[in-house]
Amino acid sequence: MCFRYFLLNPNVAAMLELMTGEEAIYHQPSIINYRDDLYNLYKSYKLRKIYSYFLRFLQASAGVGITTMTTANNPYFKDNVDLINIILWYVSISNNIVNLLLEKTHSYNLPDEKLKIKLLISEGRKYLDNYKDYSLYEEDETNKLRYFDKCYHEILDRTPYEYLIYQGRRPSHASIDVKQRRLEILREAWTENDEVDNIIICTDL
Repeated sequence: MCFRYFLLNPNVAAMLELMTGEEAIYHQPSIINYRDDLYNLYKSYKLRKIYSYFLRFLQASAGVGITTMTTANNPYFKDNVDLINIILWYVSISNNIVNLLLEKTHSYNLPDEKLKIKLLISEGRKYLDNYKDYSLYEEDETNKLRYFDKCYHEILDRTPYEYLIYQGRRPSHASIDVKQRRLEILREAWTENDEVDNIIICTDL
């Protein structure tokens, strides 16, 4: 609960709020799962980021401590040399442990997780705004919701690189009518492009 109030990103919070309401559509399993997945993904990303920054702080502090205590000309460390050597030994071991933990955090791939969160928010906005493919469903809210479920799960299942590379190959539509409408739009688009290409070729001759 504290995380939601103090650490939740404004964009994520805004999308969660937009996807919450009294209407029946917001109580559908797909919307509930989307909200949960977006929140959990962001929470995981944020906690790992804080953990990573905390380890980097410890690493920097240990480095400064080791440098300070091993400086031969430091006037503060003329006495109690044995005690300082013991402390230095513990700081060095602690620094090695921190380095190992920090190395392990590289497996989290925080930039990819951040990009996934942005893609999920973007997909949610497309759904709410009836943008592009979602506009083809008109009043068919059930199939539109099924299509949204496919799209956002594809973001979760793929790496952001794979998803963006194959952006043109969106998941298959949930309705045959919409599939046919989508094919007609593509045919018209390709026909217009062919005409433009012909004109360019003719003018070059």
